[in-house]
Amino acid sequence: MKNVRRFLLTMAAAAMVLLAPAGISSVTGSMKAQAAGPSVSSSYISYTVSVQSGYLALRSAKAYSSANEIGRLWTGETVQVIDTSDSQYWYVYAPTLGKYGYVNKDYLKGAAAPSSSSINYTVKVSSGYLALRTAKAYDSANEIGRLWTGDGVQVTDTSDSQYWYVYAPTLGKYGYVNKDYLVATSSAPSKSGTTYNVKVQEGYLALRTAKAYDSANEIGKLWTGETVQVIDTSDSQYWYVYAPTLGKYGYVNKDYLYAGSSAPSSSYIPKTVSVRDGYLALRTAKAYDSSNEIGKLWTGETVQVIDTSDSQYWYVYAPTLGKYGYVNKDYLY
Repeated sequence: MKNVRRFLLTMAAAAMVLLAPAGISSVTGSMKAQAAGPSVSSSYISYTVSVQSGYLALRSAKAYSSANEIGRLWTGETVQVIDTSDSQYWYVYAPTLGKYGYVNKDYLKGAAAPSSSSINYTVKVSSGYLALRTAKAYDSANEIGRLWTGDGVQVTDTSDSQYWYVYAPTLGKYGYVNKDYLVATSSAPSKSGTTYNVKVQEGYLALRTAKAYDSANEIGKLWTGETVQVIDTSDSQYWYVYAPTLGKYGYVNKDYLYAGSSAPSSSYIPKTVSVRDGYLALRTAKAYDSSNEIGKLWTGETVQVIDTSDSQYWYVYAPTLGKYGYVNKDYLY
């Protein structure tokens, strides 16, 4: 009897094992798929979050309840709408959160970027940055990005007397900014701005967000030979310029600029490059250093010599590069 009982128990256990795997495998597979989340098709329409203040809640259900919040979406963030069948709550994918959920459709705006009809403005602050905000108010809690002097924005709504609704390409976000720190402009200044050339003994000329020498306000590096368009010379030390090579506006120390066209006068002496192999480096400083190279000059190319005061490195203009810089005079004839 004991042997029979053991046999029956063994057969029952085997039957349970045979039945279990299919169910377990199916449930596990489903859980894995849900955890990873399906990839979002590029055909889904992108919408942008726009709330007057606070955030737009991503929810696990179609209802307004603090218990179903699974994430926070701020003005300017984008979502991909998957299901619009509900009259109030749409099912979306939020890339910034990496989650799916429901949001109140009333706080979504179509299109991830403004139309080309939006007006271009440029940020201009004396110091620091211009905050991109989720609401029309000065509050550190509603900041969602920093815009620096020279950054461009596209204004989409000017109905408020103080805060305009904009799209900031550098941040890829929408939000509100204080309009007092915006100047209407195209992507580049008018041709009436005087062209100046950068000339530094070594290193670079910093493009800054403010009229002060501070590493925190640097927004770009300008090298010897590059040009800028001077817009405002009212300050005794820092001039407001547009730097074409950076595509930005900002302040520079005027002591490192000199007036002139992009090419020097024809009265400068032409010299020809002659190297046995390789190239002659055009440099930002009078030193042999890979970090100061800004161009390569090959045998047969010509340069216009502007300054021969140094015993080893002459200051030249290289027409083939459209740049100024220093070269080792031993490779010129």
